[in-house]
Amino acid sequence: MSLFLNPYSSQEVDQNKINVAEIQFDAMAVAFNAMLSSCREKCIPHDHYGEGELTKGEMTCVDRCISKAHDANRTIGTYVQRTGFDPARYLPHYNKLMKSRDHE
Repeated sequence: MSLFLNPYSSQEVDQNKINVAEIQFDAMAVAFNAMLSSCREKCIPHDHYGEGELTKGEMTCVDRCISKAHDANRTIGTYVQRTGFDPARYLPHYNKLMKSRDHE
């Protein structure tokens, strides 16, 4: 069967896995937007936008800022996976969030 003809159509969808994936996506979107906002605040001056494009210094600053945030995220993710982090145990709001998502 071709991959273009949806070979997974006969498989059942696990709603819990979809809910967890949605939570993970939302968390990554929030983290990305916070990182982007933080780097913008740090690297792009607010007083005036004299040029339509970023300067070389601004681009370099943004690139380094996002690179550092990405490296930190990867390091923390590796640590969390290695230690067997259980969100239900360490994050009290996780169970509440999961229950609220189940009722939607």
